[in-house]
Amino acid sequence: MGTFLDFARKEEAPTMEYLCKICGKREGEPQGWRLVIEMDKPGTGIKNTIFIIDQWDVSRANDPHATCFCSDACEARYLSDRHQQLIA
Repeated sequence: MGTFLDFARKEEAPTMEYLCKICGKREGEPQGWRLVIEMDKPGTGIKNTIFIIDQWDVSRANDPHATCFCSDACEARYLSDRHQQLIA
């Protein structure tokens, strides 16, 4: 999952930070980011893409099966790489 908690300031409540799976960009309040929800296929290293969500949804972003992307290009690269892994 691409989320992190920032505990740098002890006087403030921790904030959630999201990480792009491809380029590593981090954002506390992502606008325009996209999500892919994947589930592992039991007994294999294969992940099945279940949902591609093109509107940011913080509750789905916090799902342990969510992968975050900062742009369409990063999402497309990830899905292309995943497809290549499946057909290899």
